[in-house]
Amino acid sequence: MRGGAARGVDAVWERAPERLRASADAVRRLRAERGIHFAPVRHHSPACAVAVRTAIEELRPAVVLIEGPEEFTRLIPDLLHEATRPPVAVLSLGGPGAASSTRDGARARTRHDDTGDRDGGEGAGFYPLASFSPEWVALRAGHDVGAELVFIDRSFGERSVEERAASAGDGGSGVPDSTRAPDGVDAPGGVGAPDGVGRSGTAPPDPFARTLMSERYLAHSEAVAALARRLGCRDHDEVWDQLFEARASAELTDWRTVFDDVFAWSALARLDYEEGVLAGEGSLDREARMAARITETVARLAEGDVDGGVGGSADDIRPVLVVTGAFHTLALVEALIGAPEGAPIRDRQPEGGYGPVAQGEAWLVRNDHERLDGLRGYGAGMPSPGYYERLHAAHLRELGSTPSSDEDGPVGARALVTEVLVDIARGAAERGHAVSLPQVSSAAESAVRLAELRERAFPCRTDLLDAVRSCYVQDDGGVGGPGEPERPLGLAVAEVFGGRSLGDVPPGSASPPLVRDVRERVRAVRLAIDDSVPRTARLDARRTASHRAKRQVLALLDFVGAGFGQLVSGPDHVAGRGLGLITEEWQYCWTPLVEARLVEMVHLGATLDAVAVARLHAAEARLAGTAASTASVAVAARLVAQTLVIGMGAHLPRIVALLRSTLDTDRDLDSVVSGARQLLGLWQARVELGAEEQAGELLDLVSQALATAAYLVSDLGKVRAEDEDAAVGTLVGLRALLRDAAAAGGTSAAGDATAAGNASAVSGAWADGEARGVPGPERDEDGVGTAARAAVVRELARLRDEDGTAPAVAGALLALGFTDGEVSDDVLITRVRGALAAGADPATAVRFLGGVMRAAPDLILHTPEMFDAVDDALRVLDGDAFLAVLPDLRRAFTWLRPTETHRLAKRVAERTGARVEQVDVRVALSEDDLAKGLALDHELAAVLRRDGLAHWAAGAGAVTTRGEA
Repeated sequence: MRGGAARGVDAVWERAPERLRASADAVRRLRAERGIHFAPVRHHSPACAVAVRTAIEELRPAVVLIEGPEEFTRLIPDLLHEATRPPVAVLSLGGPGAASSTRDGARARTRHDDTGDRDGGEGAGFYPLASFSPEWVALRAGHDVGAELVFIDRSFGERSVEERAASAGDGGSGVPDSTRAPDGVDAPGGVGAPDGVGRSGTAPPDPFARTLMSERYLAHSEAVAALARRLGCRDHDEVWDQLFEARASAELTDWRTVFDDVFAWSALARLDYEEGVLAGEGSLDREARMAARITETVARLAEGDVDGGVGGSADDIRPVLVVTGAFHTLALVEALIGAPEGAPIRDRQPEGGYGPVAQGEAWLVRNDHERLDGLRGYGAGMPSPGYYERLHAAHLRELGSTPSSDEDGPVGARALVTEVLVDIARGAAERGHAVSLPQVSSAAESAVRLAELRERAFPCRTDLLDAVRSCYVQDDGGVGGPGEPERPLGLAVAEVFGGRSLGDVPPGSASPPLVRDVRERVRAVRLAIDDSVPRTARLDARRTASHRAKRQVLALLDFVGAGFGQLVSGPDHVAGRGLGLITEEWQYCWTPLVEARLVEMVHLGATLDAVAVARLHAAEARLAGTAASTASVAVAARLVAQTLVIGMGAHLPRIVALLRSTLDTDRDLDSVVSGARQLLGLWQARVELGAEEQAGELLDLVSQALATAAYLVSDLGKVRAEDEDAAVGTLVGLRALLRDAAAAGGTSAAGDATAAGNASAVSGAWADGEARGVPGPERDEDGVGTAARAAVVRELARLRDEDGTAPAVAGALLALGFTDGEVSDDVLITRVRGALAAGADPATAVRFLGGVMRAAPDLILHTPEMFDAVDDALRVLDGDAFLAVLPDLRRAFTWLRPTETHRLAKRVAERTGARVEQVDVRVALSEDDLAKGLALDHELAAVLRRDGLAHWAAGAGAVTTRGEA
């Protein structure tokens, strides 16, 4: 009986139209008559890699031509360097300036999007190479036999925006992504998804998905889909495994048969697409370039311009091996033999040829399996790179072609089964999911029998995954899936099938100045970047100079968007959070993605500081371009904070000037108060931020903000009912600002010569304000902006005494005035009783009470008269009125701390004669209880969604939202 792979290929040829059969004959004629041997491959296919190696060792070609932008040819020495270890990637930049210098970074590209940043979605393309990539094998094996190695594809810099966009996975083609896993075991989120990425659906797009090896046409081919149905396969990946990866090692050495069969498989897919589609996304232009370079190479060989190419007959000329993605082979063959179907390719070739090889920006960077995995968003080649790396190594051991460094391991594909299943079991056990020896034995037997049933020579990827699901899953599964929590078994499968390898490039290899500068900066502060293991840095930047240096580098890289690290806890001076904390914690990891993002920024500058300055300029431009009616002091203050945090204080004057002008136009008191509080916080952290020289400037800005606030206070009394909560919050913030500004005077840098100089330098900016009667900035022993603070206090007092002030605002002003000693006990009680007296509108009374409780919640505990007034007001409400205001009452009393709530409950119990436990119901929950509850909530939501029952919980989103809150 013939094997399943052979019968599968027979099925391919049975579907082949006459055009394909004619081209297959042409392939054989090109071999025999012109010495052109095509190696149509699937990118990152172990089967094709083995066939390519065998073909090169047998043919010993004079030239190996490889699909890939021709500017990559200059990087071949680095690719062949003994220190280069796959996975690696060649990174290209396109668009204006693509041919700029790779050494001095002098040329800067200026293509921006509407936010002022470069168009990151189309500017770079990646050419990944793994140890099992046919192109990588072609380079290494070709070098071993002395062949000339040349990349022949169209330069990435010459490709249009549309062509480069088409390299991004599906390329915006509108076709759905079909590179998903065939079952729940191999699904992202449970298996294969990198930590923290791809599970929540909010991770940023990975530029490594913009591959120059896109295979979307094969993935979405109707012919391949029909073949999958005929063979009983779930998708095009399993079709490929059935036809090619399931072949024994010895079969793969019959490279002519392998390449003929791959040609048939891919040609069927090619015939599904119309010429207009292929022209629009650039395939025809690329194929025109490749066909021309093949013709030029054969001509050079015939003329003796290539070593080993001298001779008088075809038998004397060493052959040319052309390694390209199989999808292009049909077009190249038809163009070379002069077939009518090849006219669209030939017509695109210039009469005088393409001339010298294009030169463009390209660099060799490290890559990893995570960004090579089709199941995790990579748009070309094989899924599960960890598994296919193992499979390729097993083939090489059986064929005796293994490097000495990789001699240990299974010999042959059949022997790989046990290793994979044992490693998954070990990984699951390490994560708390025990897998017994009988289960491993059962899974191995199951995988072998599944392969026999599917007529495969040995268990392939899907056979192993099906066996794992069948034999390793227990009870709740331990696998996980999209939208579900991580599970031990799923993570173990991800580790084995997805792989965790990180490549390396030679020291001193060509890399953009920006990448070199960042590497030096990061190493200088002793942050680890020699692997892609996530790490945590705990820093005390307030007291340790070396920690300040680390924080500054981390913050710089975060600001420019390199994706190297993120602040997870501690003082965040930009967001204004956690400022009372001493230590901060950063998580960081140097991955290929970091290098990729840095390379995409080379148009902004050759150093990290230059890129940061460019980003600052862009932010300034956006701020300056904001209409006066929408300008925000808070946004400008955040930019000041960002500038100081990243150590760019020298650029502060321009931003300060913008902030001063914004203070004159911003009509939002909350924005002014928030901005002023952030500026005062920066002054308080001046030593930590290295901002001593800017201390005086910061305090002057606070003074101006206080003067602006004095003008805007009156607006708070006119807010609508639905805006009263926000207004009260602004009042509380303003009161805190006044208190902190008063405390800043005696301890300020008043005696500091730099502060005095700064005050003198900016004094002219206040001339117009002083002419309008607005107090200018000043700092003395009484605090910052003494006159401005007094003006704010006067405006608050006037607003407090006005009859038309919004109820919640009036209540908050009364409470704050009492707390600050500006309102006497008698006035407080009289005003509270008047607002809550019988006959008052219940809703208005409760809004007033809510303002009091928000501003000074403990007044009701420490002022018996106020407690009595509230109690009397609530007692006279009838049932309907009480129920109407109950939600607002509950919210008002949430401002009490738990201990204060208990004290209030005791007093209520005493007043009403009830037992305190009837009033103060407390539920004792530990942190562990809460964590378990959240986890259970997530699991419940996932199960309901999986079973189509999300509506039982009023929508899956509702369950998730509660859990995440």
